[in-house]
Amino acid sequence: MLSLLHRHILKEILVATGLAMGLFIFVLLVGNALRDVAELVVAGKLDFWVFIKVLGLFIPYVASFALPLGMLTGTLIALGRLSSQREITAMKSAGLSLYQIAAPVFLLAFVGMAAAVLINLHYAPQSRVERKALMAEALTNNPVGFIEERRFIYEFPGYVIYMGGREGSVMKDFWIWELDEKRRAKLFLRAAEGILDYDKVNKDLILTLKDGIAEQRDSENPEAFNDNMPDSLFFGELPIALPLDQLFGDGDQERKLRIKEMTFAQLMDLREGELDKETAEGEPMSETRLKVQIHIQKNFALAFSVFSLAVFGVPLAIQVGRKETYANLGIALIIAMTYYFLIIMVSWLENVPALRPDLLIWLPNLIFQGTGFWMIYRASRH
Repeated sequence: MLSLLHRHILKEILVATGLAMGLFIFVLLVGNALRDVAELVVAGKLDFWVFIKVLGLFIPYVASFALPLGMLTGTLIALGRLSSQREITAMKSAGLSLYQIAAPVFLLAFVGMAAAVLINLHYAPQSRVERKALMAEALTNNPVGFIEERRFIYEFPGYVIYMGGREGSVMKDFWIWELDEKRRAKLFLRAAEGILDYDKVNKDLILTLKDGIAEQRDSENPEAFNDNMPDSLFFGELPIALPLDQLFGDGDQERKLRIKEMTFAQLMDLREGELDKETAEGEPMSETRLKVQIHIQKNFALAFSVFSLAVFGVPLAIQVGRKETYANLGIALIIAMTYYFLIIMVSWLENVPALRPDLLIWLPNLIFQGTGFWMIYRASRH
């Protein structure tokens, strides 16, 4: 009898969670695609099939957020429907405790938590690197298509580029501003035409300007013209290297990987290296090691949120007892936003090592899980 009820509840949870996860993955996928790559496709900078591959590589990243959201929503929908139809009351009348009723939810949440750990610490950072490498490869195969005419290009760090038009592979009327650290124009270039090529050795885009003028601004105060006009220099040909590793990253060189792009194994290697350096020099925890530890703990904590939010959702679904999908979806979003807001609040303390932000990142899980078990305990006594 108990196994039959568990299969019934597990089926309800699986269906509801699967549908909810599919919805959140779709929404997050569309949002990220519109923000990062859709414009490149519309402008003809990315091939359609490259766009599809990039979308596929976005899935592990969005799945890390869709898993806890989907688990919480699925719990609210499935148990809320069972509660509204008095099935939960009938199970309690048959002598089942709330923990026994919720056992399939806890089982599925534990499996989801284990999957989230793999995604957050391996597949998501790996797909991020592969996505950047794929976009960089697409750009090197069609470098001319990346510079869109009659639009200011801000994608290359340290430069603002404008091109008036093109004739085949030759681009016309170039305006280029080279910026300093404060994003002030320290050098202005204008050229009649330019040719864009790819340097396979240094992995740079080479923009060769022809028949132009260069204006060098004052390095101390480039925006002050007053009585002194900028120094001007006419040139026949001037090459400019635009490094791709600053634009999309370089997946082939691990030393250039950012912490967010590292897998768990790479993070542990970096952490051990920093630890050995601290031991040899007799120094306290370095800033790099703290950032690595915060990132590792944050990924584990976000994976654990699958279980925490499910625990919180069980008594809430039974008490609210709503079978409407939209109502449960709205409740899930409010709860998830509260959880992520707490994560953000803890993240504000990352620059205060004395407070151990790498451990405080677990506080939202403790709050939600503790509240959830307390609510289950209260509900089981009624």
